[in-house]
Amino acid sequence: MELDVARVRRGVARLMRQWVPHNGQFRPTGLQASSLVLASQPGSGVAYTGVYPAYTSELAVPELYRTYAPSYYEPVSATEQVGAAFVLQLPDGRISVEDVHALAVLTADGQLVGDASLQFDPHTFAPAPPAANAIFRQRYFRAPRVVEGTVCSLLAGGGAAIGNYYHWLLDSLPRLHLVEQAGLLAEVDYFLIYNRQHRFAVEMLRELGIPEERIIDVQDNPHLRARRLIVTSHVRNGGLHAPDWVGPYLRRAFQHLPSGTEEPASPYVYVSRRDAAFRRVQNEAAVERLLAEYGFRSYALSELNLRQKVALFGGARVVAGPVGAGLANLLFSQPGTALIELLPRSMVVADYLDLTTRLRMPHYPLVCDTPTAARTAAEGRNADLTADQPALRQALEQALAQVAV
Repeated sequence: MELDVARVRRGVARLMRQWVPHNGQFRPTGLQASSLVLASQPGSGVAYTGVYPAYTSELAVPELYRTYAPSYYEPVSATEQVGAAFVLQLPDGRISVEDVHALAVLTADGQLVGDASLQFDPHTFAPAPPAANAIFRQRYFRAPRVVEGTVCSLLAGGGAAIGNYYHWLLDSLPRLHLVEQAGLLAEVDYFLIYNRQHRFAVEMLRELGIPEERIIDVQDNPHLRARRLIVTSHVRNGGLHAPDWVGPYLRRAFQHLPSGTEEPASPYVYVSRRDAAFRRVQNEAAVERLLAEYGFRSYALSELNLRQKVALFGGARVVAGPVGAGLANLLFSQPGTALIELLPRSMVVADYLDLTTRLRMPHYPLVCDTPTAARTAAEGRNADLTADQPALRQALEQALAQVAV
C-alpha cells in the first residue's frame, strides 16, 4: 500500500508541476548553452575554470553487444565526443531536481546553464538536449531553499543516479576531483547530494574528510539557491564513456583506508546478488560450487562496509558476478584485474565493457538466459538469469590464465 501511495503522490506532484501555475518568477528566463560563453559575458559574475580539454573517446565494442542489443536501449556507441571538463561558480545560483529525469542549473537571473544541466528521455534513458529539460514545461515552483555560503553540487542528473551506488561512484563522487583541480575544494561550505539516507554516500564523504554536518540534500526541497553555487561538467557528459582519470582518482582517494577486518580477503571474488530483490542468478548454488573449485569466495556486498569493500576489490585478481552496481567497486581494483560479467539476455549493456576498458582490465561478458523475454527496459533490468556453466568454466580458465601472466 505504501508503494501505491508513493506513486499517487509522485503523479499528483507531476501534474501540479505541469498544470498549476505557482511562483512563476522562478521559471527559466532563457537558455545559455555554454558555460564558457556565459562566464565571458560582462557583468555575469560567473567564473569558469577549465580542467581537462574536450576529446574523442573510442571503445572497441564486441559483436555480442550488437547481436543481443535490446530494442529498448540505445545502441552502444563506439565513439563519443566528450566535452571539456570544467568547474563553474555561480553567484546566487539555483539548482532544481523536481523532475526525476532532469537536473536544472540556473543563473541568478534564471538562465538554464545547458552544459551543466542534464535531462534524459524517460523511455530510452538517453540524454536529451538542454531545450528539452523538464523545467521549461514546469509551471508550479516551490520557493527555493536559500543556503548561505558556498554549496558544491554532487548531483548527477536524476533517474538511476538518484540512489544508485554505481552512479554515485562514477558520476557524482569524481566531481570532487574537478573541484579540487580547480583549487576550490577548501572554499566549499556544504556538499549537496540527493539523500543523506544513502549511507554509502555519507560514509564515503566522511572518509574523505567531509563531516556529516557539511552534507546537505534535496529531500525537503528539491529547489535550492546558494549564495555561491559550484557545479561541474558531467563526468560522462550524459553518455557511456568514462574519462581515464576517474579510476586513478578513486584509488588514490581511498587507498589509505585500513581494511576494517583482520580476515584476509580472497583474490578471487564472486559478487552475489542474493541480497537484491531482482536480477538474481537462479542457479547460484551451482555457480558458487563451480567457482569454489578455482578458489573463489562469494560475497554479498551489502554485508560489507566501505573499508572492507575497498580492501576486497583492491586485492582482487579476478571478479565475477551478475551485472549490477556492486561491480562498480572495480574502481578500487588494480589495472589487470579481470572481470567475468554475467549479463541477462534482456540487459546486455556495455557499462562495464567501458569501465574495464578505461581501467585496463580484461573483460569476459557472458550472456545468460532469462525466464521470459522483456518488453521494456524496466522488465529487462529486473529479470533474473541462469548462468551457462560450461561457458563460465571456459571464461574462468581464460581469466585465470591471463592474470597469471
